[in-house]
This record gives sequence, structure tokens and C-alpha cells, in this order.
Amino acid sequence: AMCALSTGGFSTKLNSIGEYGSLTIEIITIVLMLIGTTNFAVLLLLVKGKWRRVINVSEVRFMFLLLLIFVPLTAWSIATGLHMSFGEGLRHALFDVASALSTTGYSTMSYTSWPPFAIGILIIMMLIGGGIGSTAGGVKMSRVYLMLRITMQNVRKRLSPARNVDAPYYFRAQGKTPIDMTLAMDTIGFAACYLGLFIIGTLLITITAGCSLTDSMFEFASALGTVGLSIGITAPSTGAATLVVEMFGMILGRLEIFIVLIGVVSLKQYVQTLGK
Repeated sequence: AMCALSTGGFSTKLNSIGEYGSLTIEIITIVLMLIGTTNFAVLLLLVKGKWRRVINVSEVRFMFLLLLIFVPLTAWSIATGLHMSFGEGLRHALFDVASALSTTGYSTMSYTSWPPFAIGILIIMMLIGGGIGSTAGGVKMSRVYLMLRITMQNVRKRLSPARNVDAPYYFRAQGKTPIDMTLAMDTIGFAACYLGLFIIGTLLITITAGCSLTDSMFEFASALGTVGLSIGITAPSTGAATLVVEMFGMILGRLEIFIVLIGVVSLKQYVQTLGK
């Protein structure tokens, strides 16, 4: 409870990892967070020492690309917005962006004073989430990567001659995988459901908690991705209606939406069968 009042996330310290004030602890935690958000099949390749195959995995490359882009941007934003050195901003940005992307929930400082730009980046990271074969939440990096590839492919198709034929593919831990229509439909369908649920939950929190759109986006992105970070809305004094909205978000986000829908339909069919 006290953790939610300060920086959010689960920790034995009031101000989460930031209270230790140790760069060593933060680096070790970052490494563990990235390991924890990586596809289990990729981790198996690491254990077997197959480094080249790990480097070729599209999701792994995408994860480091996200960190390479958004960590410096976040560092610049909080360094200028909070009047700290870029080095200090980089330290906070690396940890908190990794925490949001991996949906771990640790933090090094309170987000109440963060600039909107940096808050927006954390929201994006929580929505993207971790590896598709890991225990992390979010849409999952692999799905986001595939959506970007599908979009680029669509744009390229419109700009290329009609006779050109492309066979897009990407690399998983299991090897080279074609991006066919079934995979594209499944990916886009899940992402659309996830983002639709995010929009509905965000709007409901603005009503139930009476907060700004940005704050409600942060809070529901954290709930839907089962992250645990809070901008200050979720606390012991939070109203029941807001908590119910967040609980539904956590359940649907943890079970990846379709599992819940399949369960509801199956239960309905079972009840109908008993009625007959």
C-alpha cells in the first residue's frame, strides 16, 4: 500500500529500488528484468551457447532497438524537465524503461513530477510488453514487431509494381518463419482487441477516478499489462469502481483476452448442454 503511494511497484523498500541508491543493484536488476522478459525458447538457446541464433531472433533485436531509441529520449526528457544531469537521467531512464517494457514493476523514482513526454514513453513500453514466450504482460514485442513488418510490407506493395511477389519472414528461436495471412490475422486481431480494451479501461478510469487522460492511460496500461507501476491513482484510498476496472484489466491482460472469451463461450455452451 505504501509502495503505491510513493513510486509504485512491489518492493521491500518504500521507494522501490531507488531507495537503495546503488548503481550495482540497479544494473543487476536491469539484467534480470531483461532475462525475465525474454522468450523462454531464446533463453534455452543462450544456455546451449547458441549465440548467433539468439542474435538473429527478430524479437531480441526489436527489444534492443526499442531500448536504443527510447532510453535516450526518456533520459533527455527527464534531464531537462527535472533539471538533472543527462548521466543521471540516463541512469533513471534505462532502469524505468526496462522495467516498463519487461512489465516488472520496479522503479527508481516517483513519476508524479515526470514530464508528459517521458510518461508517454513508459505508457508505450507497458503496452508493448515483453517476449511472447515469457511471463511478461503487454501486447508482446513479437506481435508489435509483426504489425510493423506487415505495415511496411503493405506500404511497399503499394509502391512497387504489381508483378512483384514478396515472401516476408521473421526469425524465431525455432528458426525462420514465414509471415502468412493466418499469422497476420491472428496478430492484428489480438492487438486490436488489446488496444480496444485499453481505450475502454482508460476512459472508465477518467470517470471513476476523476483524473486526467494521461494519468488514466498510465494506470490502466499498468493494470492491463500487469506491471504494477502507478502514477499515484492506485492507493489505499482509491475508490471501489476504479479498482474494479483495474481488476478486470489485470485478469484480461494476464490471460491474454482470448482465453477469457473462449472460457466464457465454453461455459455458456456447457450450461446450455446441461439445460437440455
